[in-house]
Amino acid sequence: MYQSINYKENDIAKGIVTSIKKYGAFLSFEGGYIGLLHISEISTNFVNSINTFFKVGDVITVLIKSVDKNTKFLKLSIKDLPTDLNEFKEILPSKKVTTYIKDIDFSKLEKILPKMIQDELEREKQYGI
Repeated sequence: MYQSINYKENDIAKGIVTSIKKYGAFLSFEGGYIGLLHISEISTNFVNSINTFFKVGDVITVLIKSVDKNTKFLKLSIKDLPTDLNEFKEILPSKKVTTYIKDIDFSKLEKILPKMIQDELEREKQYGI
């Protein structure tokens, strides 16, 4: 039988990763609670793969963002944890995107952008948008 656990918003808890999907990870908690750690709540940086951070069976510390007492469902976050409790803060984002952007020549766009903006403003006036 489960203990009487009453999680609440902003609690910090440890959960066991039970499943990993492209959009997030499901965790199991004491008291029969289940939580979703959405991929957007793992890091302030871009997360390409959740598997970079953890695997099924890992015990991780999370911040509880919301609690549904009826279903015992928790919405979770790692990125909002206090820095000293965030064990994943050292994982750096991919350099691939920033390197790619540095290699793009934006000078042509810079020259035609004012005309593009003016044309769009005129279209909006014409159609009353």
